[in-house]
Amino acid sequence: MKRKMIWIWVVALSLTGCAARQKQVTNLPANVTQTQVQNWDSAVANLDKIAQTVSALRQAVIQLNETTVTDSTGTHKVLPDGSTYVAILTSIGKIDQLEIDASALLKAQPQNWSVDTQTKIKNDVALIQQELQTINTQQLAGIKNASAQAQVQQLITNLASLSALILTLTS
Repeated sequence: MKRKMIWIWVVALSLTGCAARQKQVTNLPANVTQTQVQNWDSAVANLDKIAQTVSALRQAVIQLNETTVTDSTGTHKVLPDGSTYVAILTSIGKIDQLEIDASALLKAQPQNWSVDTQTKIKNDVALIQQELQTINTQQLAGIKNASAQAQVQQLITNLASLSALILTLTS
């Protein structure tokens, strides 16, 4: 279990590097600034990283549900079937859907970083942050292994950092 969780953690960390991709864009449409294009590009890149990190989180949670440990009370799952497991997966699904919605909006309107677009992205990202908070405050305690809990927490922290980066791009 430790090797798989460490691998997931390393992959997630490697996916959360700097998102700036476009330095200089030429042939901009009328009324579109260089900064708007760069912010759009950064938002797309960070949403892609959110998708990758959420996938790693989902895989980690499922792995914890499949992993058993034996202690003085007997053998049991690190993350047992039940309401906590379902709640975490539900939150992950909501985060996935919000990221997909935000990405689809940006990709349907290439390099459009208008106030309306920013507002929609800001709202989706705020809801992502709300779901991350829900996992932290209500569901994380259901993981019955401190090491596994810390590894899941690291993925959640990475997601929170990526979402905060996107919010800095909005007005």
